[in-house]
Amino acid sequence: MTAGRVSVYVHIPWCLSRCPYCDFNTYAAREWPEKEYADALLSELAWYLERPPFAGSTLATVFFGGGTPSLFAPQTIERLLDESCRRFRTASDLEITLEANPGTVDRVHLAGFRAAGVNRLSVGIQSFQPRLLESLGRRHSVGESRDALDAARAAGFERLSLDLMYAIPTQTLEELEIDLSEAIARAPEHISAYALIFEPGTPLTRDLQSGRIQRASEDLEAAMYETVGNRLGEAGWSQYEISNFARPGHEARHNQAYWRGGPYLGLGAGAHSFAPEASPVAPEARFGVRWQNVRDPAHYRDAVSNDGHAVAEHEALTRAQAMGEFCWLGLRETRGISEPHFRERFGTTLDDAFPHVQTLRREGLVTQETERVALTPRGRLLADEIFAGFF
Repeated sequence: MTAGRVSVYVHIPWCLSRCPYCDFNTYAAREWPEKEYADALLSELAWYLERPPFAGSTLATVFFGGGTPSLFAPQTIERLLDESCRRFRTASDLEITLEANPGTVDRVHLAGFRAAGVNRLSVGIQSFQPRLLESLGRRHSVGESRDALDAARAAGFERLSLDLMYAIPTQTLEELEIDLSEAIARAPEHISAYALIFEPGTPLTRDLQSGRIQRASEDLEAAMYETVGNRLGEAGWSQYEISNFARPGHEARHNQAYWRGGPYLGLGAGAHSFAPEASPVAPEARFGVRWQNVRDPAHYRDAVSNDGHAVAEHEALTRAQAMGEFCWLGLRETRGISEPHFRERFGTTLDDAFPHVQTLRREGLVTQETERVALTPRGRLLADEIFAGFF
């Protein structure tokens, strides 16, 4: 495999508290082994950079996710970035994103992150309604959300992303309209708007199963989804993915690497990685391999110390799996998937591999222009059902 551009995800698993809807690999804590964990991240990176497909590659994007990465000191983030840029070739348009929760940052911290090289900030607002923040188990207040956004601009961030959530139990369409109005007024370059998902095993899902809460109706969720798209579209944000909207040129390139099947390296406890062909953990893979690290942070550090990596499990994709993932990931983006690219990669046509695509066309759920297949607006409302058809 020829070395090319690669994305790096850095997982920082600690939070001050755990949200009841979250199923990420996170741990509530008041203190954490920051230096030791950063040492392990850099050791893991060094191991991968001696092996394909990462050896000799160009670093295109970095994403600090969690957890709450903004709990780490700016000096730690700077060290991780400096070492990464020293060991990789770096793209001239290198995108470096850090997730931040309101209440964990101020202008001084954010200025430190900006000086460290972070050039894109993603702020987890979720809602500007106090009662909805409380129902989501979010620790921050509406005032802290506004302060964080103000502080981000004051610190010099010119690429600001804001996260919103909808279809929250008891949330009304009017409350969503209010959230959208404030988000629009704040004028971030990027807005992510996600429907709440009830993940198995989370406290919120247990509340749902016990009858303590009720999920939004399908009709209300659909109305909310259309409201998000209409309001943001009218205000100048283009929908480029099912849940993501951006001003021109401000799409999240790190996430685009996931949707387009590019190689990405996940560093840290529980982090996921993917290589489109072979990788250090599965040299024989032809159609791609994904792998996941040990989840416990202490065990992760021990594994890296002993082995150089912390791989817990991996899966080499079959041709059928790779074709399905190519389609459902590509269809998440409004630009859709390229039929010529599909033929080149898999040696068959899209219609031969998935005859049901013809039915999707007839039913107006996908459209085809210039050899690209994309979901229609009605198709995006039924995206989960459509994606399931590729497996």
